[in-house]
Amino acid sequence: LWPCGTAQALDIYEPDSAYATAPNSPEMGDINAPEVQAKVMNAGAELLSSHPRFANVVVSMAPDGTLRSDLYVNLRRVLTLTGDDGTRAQPIADAVNRAQANGHMRADLITPARRRGSYAIVAGGETLLTVDERLARAGGGRSTSLVLRWLDNMRMAVGGAPFRLAASRGGLFSGTLTGRASWYGPGFNGRRAASGERFNQNSMTAAHKTLPFGTVLLVTNTRNHRSCLVRINDRGPYVKGREIDLSAAAARVLKIDGVGSVRIDILQP
Repeated sequence: LWPCGTAQALDIYEPDSAYATAPNSPEMGDINAPEVQAKVMNAGAELLSSHPRFANVVVSMAPDGTLRSDLYVNLRRVLTLTGDDGTRAQPIADAVNRAQANGHMRADLITPARRRGSYAIVAGGETLLTVDERLARAGGGRSTSLVLRWLDNMRMAVGGAPFRLAASRGGLFSGTLTGRASWYGPGFNGRRAASGERFNQNSMTAAHKTLPFGTVLLVTNTRNHRSCLVRINDRGPYVKGREIDLSAAAARVLKIDGVGSVRIDILQP
């Protein structure tokens, strides 16, 4: 059932049971202890590895036969992929372990980025994972939401603050703006944006008067503190007093119905 050569890297146990944390954690106890082994085996799961590393993958099977992989970092679960036998999760664990060995798994170095047209999580310049369409489907969400959720989990796994909280404290971005945000969609959907690409109201993009195309922003609604990542691909807004024009999708995430006040953090390129 398991891919050849992966057994030593995987732990198998029953998901969503008493074991909310990784084996060898203080809550779970010594993985080699007879009582822990009994718990795992009685849950109908098989334990394949008793030597966890900094990042580990746990693969489990639901009663209906659906596989699931959980990635643990420093004994904390950071992401779950459904329908995965470890093939997609294990390379992420390997990347995290390499970054740890290189001294890059520090909260201040773990940030979002763009890689090959998709959102990614990097640590000190090392790419930990890229949230492409397949990974987003396995994660059960939109790539821009998943990258922030998984980013927060990774930062907290190494003792740091969630990214959005750290952003409010400064130091992670090349600049910060505040102002009024509006949005646009149906009347422009499918037209050419100023960058040359087709505008898609359901993509997480935005228009700004001066920021370079491709710039990634963390935009936060200052009223409800909801945040999202957007990419600049158009010019505007052209109404006086407005700082940014969001796509319809981004406005929905932030719950901006008309015009709202936002904080805009510019990610380091």
